[in-house]
Formats: sequence, C-alpha cells, structure tokens
Amino acid sequence: MRPGIKLFVGNVPEEATAEELSELFAGAAGPVLGIALMKQFAFVHLRDEAAAARAIAQLNGHQLHGRRIVVEPSRPRPTNTCKIFVGNVSAACTSGELRSLFQQYGTVVECDVVKAPVTDLGAAPAPVVAGAAPFSDRCLAASAPPRSPLPFPGPFWRPPPR
Repeated sequence: MRPGIKLFVGNVPEEATAEELSELFAGAAGPVLGIALMKQFAFVHLRDEAAAARAIAQLNGHQLHGRRIVVEPSRPRPTNTCKIFVGNVSAACTSGELRSLFQQYGTVVECDVVKAPVTDLGAAPAPVVAGAAPFSDRCLAASAPPRSPLPFPGPFWRPPPR
C-alpha cells in the first residue's frame, strides 16, 4: 500500500487519463504519490491530510471533460469481504454483466472492469469484491457456465495475488 492519504475520485470521464488526473491533483494539492484509475472513478494518493483537504476543497465539483468529478476521502471496504481478481475479461464486458454473473454465488459489494493496459491475455483484470469469504470459495470452485452470454474470451477468474 502506498503511504499517505487516499482520496476517492468519482464520476471520472472515460477519456480522462492517469497523467491528466496527476497533473490536476498536483496543481491543487502538491505531489501525487500514486493514482489507480478505473472506469468512472479513481483513487489518488497524496502526501498528508493538509494536501487531501486542499484537493477536496479545490477539486470536488471540478469540471473535467464536461463532467463534475467528486473528490472525497476514501472509505475502507466493508469488513468480512474479500476481493477476487477476474482475469482475461473482454473490453466489451460491462461491470453490470460481471456483477450478474457473480451474484449467483453471493452478495457482490463492488464490481469494476479496470481501465488499464491489457494483459498478455489481451484483456484487463476486473476486481470483484464479495460479501463474505465463502463467496470466493464458491466462485473459485465453479467453472464458467456453458454458453455464457458474457463476452469472455477464455477462463474468467484467477485467485488474488498473495
């Protein structure tokens, strides 16, 4: 985990880049320690509380590519959840489709298709945050449903890195 304070940035336009966000936050709050950009949201790591307060004050509601971004402190994931990284997800797959697929195994708290460079397999990983640990056991024991309506080019899960 990166040191410093982590902010959540919501309503991020698809055309926004990590470099663009880094410049925006650096101009408002000082050095940016790191950025994780997903579809429509990002996490920005800043040096300290004062930098985070400046970023929130100056950038919450800021227009970026015609959309008002939301900047607020990041909240931790609910307790008793686990994160599963699903690899080889087609760029055509939506987070809603992925959520529907995993809902049959338990409550899905969060599901995102990561806006990142493609992997060796030709698709980006997608983190799925599940409601409880037994969820991941059921998911990992399951195989892709035959004739899945989702645009998956191949195996669709892998255990999280340890």
